[in-house]
Amino acid sequence: MTTEKRKELPRLIKLIQKYFWKLLIVNAIVGVIAVGILLILPEWYRSTAVVISEEQGNQLNVTSAAMSSLGFGAGIFGQNEETLRYIRYLKSRTIADKVIDEFDLTTQWKKKYKIKVYEKLNEDISFVDNEDGSISISCAYKEDPQKAADIANYYVNELMNMIKKFDSNYEEYVGDVFTIQNNKLYEIETKFGEFQKETGIYNLEQQSGFAFQALTELEVQKLQLEIQRDIYKNNSKDNDPRINELESQIRMYSNKIHDYKTSNKYSNIPVDKLSVQGIEYLRQYRDLMVQEQIVQFLAVEYEQAKLSNEQEEVKLNVVDYAVPADYKYKPKRASSLILILLVSGLLSLTALNIKETYFS
Repeated sequence: MTTEKRKELPRLIKLIQKYFWKLLIVNAIVGVIAVGILLILPEWYRSTAVVISEEQGNQLNVTSAAMSSLGFGAGIFGQNEETLRYIRYLKSRTIADKVIDEFDLTTQWKKKYKIKVYEKLNEDISFVDNEDGSISISCAYKEDPQKAADIANYYVNELMNMIKKFDSNYEEYVGDVFTIQNNKLYEIETKFGEFQKETGIYNLEQQSGFAFQALTELEVQKLQLEIQRDIYKNNSKDNDPRINELESQIRMYSNKIHDYKTSNKYSNIPVDKLSVQGIEYLRQYRDLMVQEQIVQFLAVEYEQAKLSNEQEEVKLNVVDYAVPADYKYKPKRASSLILILLVSGLLSLTALNIKETYFS
């Protein structure tokens, strides 16, 4: 202890001895006033409800128990997305408006503007992620423990209604989208079938392979006949009957080649149109495959949405409903009075110390 501090203690003791009755009277007056104020302060009661996601509880029970035994909290894994989603629902203006209207809080709290009611509601209501998959919903209310419990429980019920509503809406939305996309698939299938019937293309890769193979063989045979004709022309007379016969065969092959390229006489797919029709075939086939994948995905989503909606009533369990508190949580009159008397005493001693030091 320093020399200055050693000197201060006897000084304070002397001040207390010198002004003991004055200090006693002043602090007694302060105490009486404080008691009066504390007695007229309204009492506040807090009630808490606890809900838990069944899925989350099943998944984390083992992990939470193991980590707790090691002295770690569940928070190291981060907050659960489902729990955060439920807290966002609880903090929504939709539920807040229902609470305000149900309990007529605008009139009860004598607020002129709705924004002020929201602010007070946010002060009196708390939603706590307990990091084990559960949520505590607490409500503080002045002089009415029953209403504090009723408001907390009302939040629980509205949370469950909102979850059910959203899942039901999602099922309806997915069902509508599935119907639209399924109808679109039917239209694409019909259009593709008409295109196949019109063009004769049912398997582009296989049919085009056959067409090109047949055309190639015709071209080769025609070329062989032309070579043979030219040989005869160079080595025989012009009136050689073999030349005329070859010319006739070459014209026949030329006509076949022309028909392969321009008509469906020998093939379902005219080769000259194969590139245009083939591209259109590929486009329509691609659209059909994509649409089939979309419908398959939506079918799975729709079934999952229906199953989720059917099981929704047991997804969120109420661990504890809020009950009226039998003891106020504020004001803490005894501790407040002690704190006020301590502050009053210190201020009184400080004032006396200044008076003795500078004004004596």
